[in-house]
Amino acid sequence: MSPLLGLLLGLALLVPAIAVAVPVHEMGHAAAAYFLGDRSVRYFGHFSIDPRRFLEPVGVLTIFLALVGWGRRVPIQSNRISSTGQKVLYELGGPAANLAVAFVVGLPLRWLLSSGQHVTFTSVTGLLFGVVYVIVFLNLSLFAFNLLPIPGLDGWNVIEHLLRSRYARFFFDVHVRQREIWAGLVLILILFEFFNRVNLLNFVMSPLFQPASLISTGTCIPYGVPYLSTLFPCLL
Repeated sequence: MSPLLGLLLGLALLVPAIAVAVPVHEMGHAAAAYFLGDRSVRYFGHFSIDPRRFLEPVGVLTIFLALVGWGRRVPIQSNRISSTGQKVLYELGGPAANLAVAFVVGLPLRWLLSSGQHVTFTSVTGLLFGVVYVIVFLNLSLFAFNLLPIPGLDGWNVIEHLLRSRYARFFFDVHVRQREIWAGLVLILILFEFFNRVNLLNFVMSPLFQPASLISTGTCIPYGVPYLSTLFPCLL
């Protein structure tokens, strides 16, 4: 396969994966909110099957470039979800939904992997393998990435809900400087990739990604798009 064809195929396989994984993540938040008592998420259409409702341009672009990303956050009614426990469950709803889909879709992927399938344009089974593989991978990626303790992600929000009452000033300052923090983290990732040929996401995501992948597929699955990015959070 030529490098250009590999690039195009790698990007093309991400399209159906994004259309599944990002809406699943945001609908997981919506489902958590709904069962916690906030019925507005249903009224405002956050259980829609139209993926465009959940896609956020920068988050989608980040998926194509780095194989991690996010969607358009589901708004909730603060008077309905007000306790610390409710807020934590709401934040965990998105990653939990990605993990559940990875487990379910991982069942046929196990069979395809055991049969020795690989991605190819020449057979329906080969294309099906590619689609299923990347759907499972991206759900695992969003699960692990969004639980990282980085401001703006679900993992950080969980920490903030648990500790904000004691460290209100600290979390306020972090919120104010969120863009600068993200810029610094992106710069660190780029520098490590450029000088050391190391993708730090492999290390920070591995504790969550690897066990989830082993349970859902029986192996730890990486993915890469030629000339753009490779994510292999399988280090143990």
